[in-house]
Amino acid sequence: MKKIFVSLFFAIPAVASAQSVFTVATEGKKYSFPLENTVITVTDEQPSKLTEAPVYKHNLEEVNLFGSLTSFGFKPMTLVADYVWGIKIIPEATKMFKFQAKTNTNADLYFAPVEANQNIAQSGTATKGGKKFFNIEEGYEQNEVLLLFDERTYNYSFMGLAKAAVYETVDFEGEYWNALIDPNQGTGKLLYGESGMGYEEDNGVYEWTDAATQLHSKLNESLGYWAYWNGGVAVSNYTCNIADGSPSTQLSLPTGMAAHSGNNFVVAYGYNDGGWNTCPVIDFKDGVARKIKGLWVTNNSYFLNSLSNGDSYNSAATDATFIDVTFEGFDAADLSQGKVKCRLQDGKTSLTDWKYVDLSSLGAVNSLKVNYEFSDDQKNSGGFTAPAYVAIDDVQIYK
Repeated sequence: MKKIFVSLFFAIPAVASAQSVFTVATEGKKYSFPLENTVITVTDEQPSKLTEAPVYKHNLEEVNLFGSLTSFGFKPMTLVADYVWGIKIIPEATKMFKFQAKTNTNADLYFAPVEANQNIAQSGTATKGGKKFFNIEEGYEQNEVLLLFDERTYNYSFMGLAKAAVYETVDFEGEYWNALIDPNQGTGKLLYGESGMGYEEDNGVYEWTDAATQLHSKLNESLGYWAYWNGGVAVSNYTCNIADGSPSTQLSLPTGMAAHSGNNFVVAYGYNDGGWNTCPVIDFKDGVARKIKGLWVTNNSYFLNSLSNGDSYNSAATDATFIDVTFEGFDAADLSQGKVKCRLQDGKTSLTDWKYVDLSSLGAVNSLKVNYEFSDDQKNSGGFTAPAYVAIDDVQIYK
C-alpha cells in the first residue's frame, strides 16, 4: 500500500474571499481538491482524475514585513497567487512596516514609501528601493486583516481594513455649559431651587442637553421635589484640597487636578443600594437610542477625603475595601442591556487620575444609570455610606 501524506492548508487567492482545499502529496506530486461540497474518502486504491496543485510563479525568492509591527524582525509573507504574496496581520495603531524581499540572486530589496511614516490606505503602491516605513493610523476596528503585495506592480491591498465608526465627544465646554455651573456648589439655587429645598414643580428644573449628540440629564424627582440630593449630573469646574472634601465641596476635583480636557467636567451623584434609589440618569433628549463608545472618570475630593480619613458617615478604607462605579445601559422599555464596572477604590488605593471606561459593549442604549458596588465596610444598616460621587468627562457617542 502506498503511503499518502495528507495536509490541510488555506489557499488564499488575490481576492477578498478564501477557499479551503485538501492537498494530497504522493510520488513527488501534489494534488488539490476544494473542501466545500466535496466528500473525501481515503483508501489504498490508485486515485483517478487528480488535479495537480497550482505552482505559483514568482520573481522574488521571499517577501517579508519588517518594522515595529513585527518587533523589527522579519515576518515572512506567503506566495498565494502568481506574483502575489499575502500575510495576516493585526493593524496596531502607530506601528510601522515596510516590505523586505530577497531576489533570486539573494540580494536585499525594499518596497516602501519615499517619505517616512506615510499613512497606509486600503490599497496603494510602494516604491521600489524605498526604505522608509508605512504607518498604521489609529481607529481601525477589526482584529486581523489580510495584506497582499504584488511584486510586479508593487501594489499592496488590505482585505477587511476599515476605519472604526466616527464619534462625537461631549466635553462640557463653552458658554452653554459654563452657565450650568452652580455658583454655590453645596446648596446653590441651580441644583436645589430658590428655597434650597428643591424644585417643587417640574418647571425650570436643572437639566442639560448636548446639541450635537442629544446627550441629556435632569435632576431626579423624589417625594414631589427635584434636587441634586435625589440624584443628578451637575456641570462643574471646581477644585479644592482633598482635606477640604465634604458635602459643601461636592463638585470639586482635588487641587492641581484639571478636567480631562478643557476646564469643565460633570459630577454624577446618587446610588441604589436596595433601599434608597437616587441613581443619576444620562439619556438622550430625543428618545433615540445611541451607542456610547466610552467616557473618562475619576474621584472627587469628598470621596478621596472620606476614603482616606473617614468622616461622620463613613469609615476610612482598609485593605479589604473596594468600590466600583457601574454604568448600566437600558433600552426604551427600561430593560437592562448590560453593565460595565470601573474600580474607584481598591483597598487603601484610590483612583486619583482620569481613567477611560469602554461602554461600547452595551450597544445602542436609551439611557445610562450610574450606581456602585462596594465592600461590606462601606455600608451600615442604612445602606451605602461612602460619598456616591464620580466625576465624568469627554463622553464619546458614535454618530
